[in-house]
Amino acid sequence: MRNDLKTPRLGIILLYATASSLPAWSQTGQAGDFLRQDATARGAALGGGMTAVVDDSSSLLWNPAGLSKLTKPEAGATHVTLFEDTIFDFISGGVATARWGGFAAGYVRQSSGGFEARTGPNDAPMNFSVTQDALIGGWGRAFALPWFAGSPWLRLPKPVSVGVTVKSITESVGSVSASGRGADAGVILQPDDRFSLGLMVSNLVAPKLTFVSQPVRYPRVVDVSPAYLWKLSPGMRALTTVKLSKAPNESMAVSAGVELQYQRLLALRLGVRDQVLSTGLSVRFGNASFDYAARLGDLGVASLFTFTQRFGQTHDELEEMIRRGIRKLSYAEGARLSRAYLSKADEELRRDRIQEALRDLEAASLLSPLNGEIRAKINHTTAKWDESLKRQMIERSAALAREQDRQGNLLARRQYWRSVLELDRDHAEAARELARIDRDLSVEERARLEGLRQAQSATEIALALAQSSTFLSRGQLRSAMIEAQKAQQRFPGNAQVADFIDQVRRQMRALVKTRLAEADAFSEAKNHGEALRSVDAALREVPDEPGLAEKAAALRAQVQKALTPEKRKEFEQLYYRVVEQYLKGGYKAADALADELIKIDSSSEAARTLKDKIQAALRYTQ
Repeated sequence: MRNDLKTPRLGIILLYATASSLPAWSQTGQAGDFLRQDATARGAALGGGMTAVVDDSSSLLWNPAGLSKLTKPEAGATHVTLFEDTIFDFISGGVATARWGGFAAGYVRQSSGGFEARTGPNDAPMNFSVTQDALIGGWGRAFALPWFAGSPWLRLPKPVSVGVTVKSITESVGSVSASGRGADAGVILQPDDRFSLGLMVSNLVAPKLTFVSQPVRYPRVVDVSPAYLWKLSPGMRALTTVKLSKAPNESMAVSAGVELQYQRLLALRLGVRDQVLSTGLSVRFGNASFDYAARLGDLGVASLFTFTQRFGQTHDELEEMIRRGIRKLSYAEGARLSRAYLSKADEELRRDRIQEALRDLEAASLLSPLNGEIRAKINHTTAKWDESLKRQMIERSAALAREQDRQGNLLARRQYWRSVLELDRDHAEAARELARIDRDLSVEERARLEGLRQAQSATEIALALAQSSTFLSRGQLRSAMIEAQKAQQRFPGNAQVADFIDQVRRQMRALVKTRLAEADAFSEAKNHGEALRSVDAALREVPDEPGLAEKAAALRAQVQKALTPEKRKEFEQLYYRVVEQYLKGGYKAADALADELIKIDSSSEAARTLKDKIQAALRYTQ
């Protein structure tokens, strides 16, 4: 054979080389089958039944719709040495995005050697090899079905996933090569967390390779695969999957597999395809997983290995870690677990979900009550949230004012601009518009406006005093004073508000006097814990009373001095039981446990803070 291989026998050589290079995993023996080999050990062990259940970057070859299930960045590699000196390698990597779905890229290479070619029957043989490789990129995303919302069979919010891959292929036979490009597409329907149905169309846009003159077109192959997950126990599940595959000019190929899963740590697999058994296992440690598969063919056992490394933690993984660890916490472990909540909060902040971030930051603060940085982050995030709400209110009021201007409603326009200026004293447009409106008002309109203003002020004062009175009736003197002082700032000189503030101050002085008398009595009886509780009760309602903070600090030192190591350990364990109940919404149980907690150590600021949060939650839910 000449070096350029351009002989009439080249077509025979190519057909022989291509057919001979197909590995034992092949299903159809058609052009481009190297892209339909088992891309991972898991798929090989399941008989290839991955079309409906694939959820990693290997979806590039199994079904690109599976890329929608990526949850974190990952990289994977598969290697297998097949029969007839054939080596198959596949590497891939993927990343998930919150908005656009999952993206992945991969490289496939299959090479076979040991072939001989002759230009004539009496010529000396020439050795050559066959190499096939492909660069692949893919995308997958899940979608909701709003027109089926509320259907009993539809339990997942986004039950349909679609995906596409594009691929650039090169095949070489000796010194002759050809290349082509194509695309695949896939769909996965998953109405609940047990059943899924996958559809994959390989070579939807078929690659066409021309080596000399006759083009070789990759056939279009369709895979359909149902799968069902059986939940055997809290830690054990069984996955069953079937795949039907149809290629042109060939009969339907059927394969099936079963996978027994123990939590997320171990999996055992068994599959069948072409009346040949395959088996395998998987071991996972954190973000790293190792898969092995063996196919029991006529020529022996072929082994396939896959290693996958993922990076980071998902929201569900963080929740699971918190759920498992919260009952076993000490302060040191609580500080570690609080970092998981901080990671969740950072993720929520990146998505601009401030309310969810504040909830996670509160949990982090409860788990690590001595960490001042968390409290500072809460204050910063709260200020950011308040500023965002304030900005929205300003924009909304300004828009309403402009709308009233277009309708010619002078007084309503003035009221909205007045609201804007109350929220932002430096709002130039509001100040300018108010000045212009006041110049345009007639005497009658000004009188009417003054009457409306007085009526509105009276209503607002009545509402403020009613809210303050509610706090006062509950014994929440500090909250009552805060609300009354807000009303005084808005309506300075109002006699009703001033009288109410004097009333609250009298009750505050009476409370301090009563609590201090109780504390002195307890101190004489050497019951420093109860004495501290009395002083703290006064301090919570009258925090600026001279001498209270110093007296509380002295009593707190006495209580801490009396705590034994056993009591400290008991306090730690009980504290996190209270936190657990609070975080999952068991406020009544948490309140009862918090009382026990304060009895053990009435000096703990963390316990008092937790008790206050529980009480607030109880009031909110009643």
